[in-house]
Amino acid sequence: MIRNMPVFSDLRRRNLEALFDLAGVGLFSTDLDGRVRSMNREAERALRLRPGQAIGLACREMLGAHMCSEDCALKLTRKDGEPRREHLLRVVETDGTQRDLLFSTAFLDAPDPEHREVAVAVRDVTEAERLRRALRDRWTFHGMVAASPRMKEVFALVTEMAPYDSTVLLLGESGTGKELVARAIHGESRRRTAPFVTVNCSAYSEGVLESELFGHVEGAFTGAVRSRVGRFEAASGGTVFLDEVGEIPPSIQVKLLRVLQERVLERVGDMRPVPVDLRVVAATNRDLRKAVAEGRFREDLYYRLKVIAIELPPLRDRREDIPALAEHFLGGLREATGKDVTAFSPEAMDLLFRHAWPGNVRELRNAVEHAVVKASGTVAVPADLPPEVGRGPAGPPRDSDRRRAAIDAALRSAGGNLSRAAALLGVHRTTLWRWLRG
Repeated sequence: MIRNMPVFSDLRRRNLEALFDLAGVGLFSTDLDGRVRSMNREAERALRLRPGQAIGLACREMLGAHMCSEDCALKLTRKDGEPRREHLLRVVETDGTQRDLLFSTAFLDAPDPEHREVAVAVRDVTEAERLRRALRDRWTFHGMVAASPRMKEVFALVTEMAPYDSTVLLLGESGTGKELVARAIHGESRRRTAPFVTVNCSAYSEGVLESELFGHVEGAFTGAVRSRVGRFEAASGGTVFLDEVGEIPPSIQVKLLRVLQERVLERVGDMRPVPVDLRVVAATNRDLRKAVAEGRFREDLYYRLKVIAIELPPLRDRREDIPALAEHFLGGLREATGKDVTAFSPEAMDLLFRHAWPGNVRELRNAVEHAVVKASGTVAVPADLPPEVGRGPAGPPRDSDRRRAAIDAALRSAGGNLSRAAALLGVHRTTLWRWLRG
């Protein structure tokens, strides 16, 4: 409420009070000693004060600060009479939580110079600052983008163990990025300048897979008209990535075990051992322990593979990565397609955030591509997404989470510029501020 304004008539004071409360911005004034003379409801909400609580208090007492900072906007304006715009102040509450407040100040004229007041506009930008920090904290690691603690832990583990030649087993659903993690392990290792060779173990029949992995000599089987080097030998000095390792037939499992134990192999049709210098990274979306229990996978091979096991979480368990990933894919697809799609509408981001993502990151990337190709403007809307994305929500997150995801994506696309982010979201700047404060 606006109080202590004797210069104005009661009617004019009430009108000003109503106008200030409609402004959508926290406003208060202080005298030349820094004591609060008036304050509107929005400022009381921003500063978490009861109605009328701040009147007569020194600004320092109102904020609960032990001392005033020398670069305080209010202090500087009182000192030199110059206005200040958007000075950030971090306030630490008694419970240890932090809030970020943005102050703008200017002098108000008065007939008596001794009764001049300083007008202060205040906004609680705690959420905006949190999002800015999240943007700074977003990690890009060997082509992977993440903001979630779980993926950052994966990245940290990769960095920690990559310099060693220990065999790694990557576990996770299809589409969680196991090959990208395998490439990151290779890229962080001392073998980074040597070959990285990928084998999809589910793509070949038993006989063909054996030849692909170990190679063969001329005449080893019908059609073997010449000798051929296998993938293990081709990766000499580097890394072999065995995708879908759980699909390897038992007869080949024995030969793979020898490669892991002794670093030697035998080509098909040849009994001479061939030494190999390589690292093996394997991946599966199957439960290998269950396969061991059922006799479909060798127990000794299982333990040789999982010297270091890294489990990649599904996208539905790290939803905070969805805006970062969507924006990352959007940037790449803009260049690839030549279409200037710069952001997702809040409603479209809401659908992305709610979807179950059975296909994980691979499905998200495809959904973004679908939206970019179909979009007719610069903002992708729900109609641009694949139909299944709008039909199968995963038991939805909170409204605040959905809104935060949309704001996060808009701020990323706008480079942190709030006016541009508001335009992308289709709302007024003051509405975006209200959301950020909310």
